[in-house]
Amino acid sequence: MQFLKKNYEKILLAVIVLAALGVVLYLGILVSNERKRLDDLTSQVVTTRPKTFPALNLKEYQDLLARAQSRVSLDFSSSNRIFNPVRWQMDVHGHIFRNPAGREIEKLEVTKLSPLYFIVSLESVSGSPPDYGIGQTHEGALLQNRRAKKISYAPLNVTTNGFTVVSAEGPEEEPTSVTVELSEPEQKITISKDQPFKRVEGFTVDLFYQPENRHFTNRRVGDTILFASEYYKIIDIKESEIVLLQQSNQKQWIKTFSLTNSTSAIPPAL
Repeated sequence: MQFLKKNYEKILLAVIVLAALGVVLYLGILVSNERKRLDDLTSQVVTTRPKTFPALNLKEYQDLLARAQSRVSLDFSSSNRIFNPVRWQMDVHGHIFRNPAGREIEKLEVTKLSPLYFIVSLESVSGSPPDYGIGQTHEGALLQNRRAKKISYAPLNVTTNGFTVVSAEGPEEEPTSVTVELSEPEQKITISKDQPFKRVEGFTVDLFYQPENRHFTNRRVGDTILFASEYYKIIDIKESEIVLLQQSNQKQWIKTFSLTNSTSAIPPAL
């Protein structure tokens, strides 16, 4: 007991040192085992097959791309009623009828077509050497004051007011016929007092709009007519069509017709 009392500190220290050595040895063995386990894991070959991903469904995006690349045609003239509301009107009898914009031209009828002539006539002969009185009438002139007959006097081979008298047949004071050369267009014609020259230079038309029972008689280029609450200016008249200019939007409309529904065939220039 005396020995233990005197040396217990040394004994305790020796026990602690032995325990520490044991722990160090154990840790060394533990580290060695763990390193071996890790080496075994890294040396193994992984044979597990990876899970495949499902195929991507791109149909929706492909359809959108195809729609973006395709041309889209929008009808804003007939079937669309947001931008083109249907117009309804009342006729002279108080009946309401459907009259879409643009259809009023279809209801406009040409009932008569009459020719307007450029006329060259021999009016008089006077003097010696004679002066020939040549009358010119432009029935198709736009201005009314230019439609009346205009008489110009000229001797042979003198050009005036777009014509030249080049020869005369018969007695000097009373020729049976006179040959005249026109400047525009360049043309030679033969006239006498009872046989003038005529050439069609325009037309007048009679029109009828049945929904409103409106008649427009003897209308010519430049005239304005009112039907279906719209003003239209006549800008051209031909043997088979009339061209109208809608005043509200400056749109041109072409109304075609047949001469069988109008006057008889237009005679040729005389």
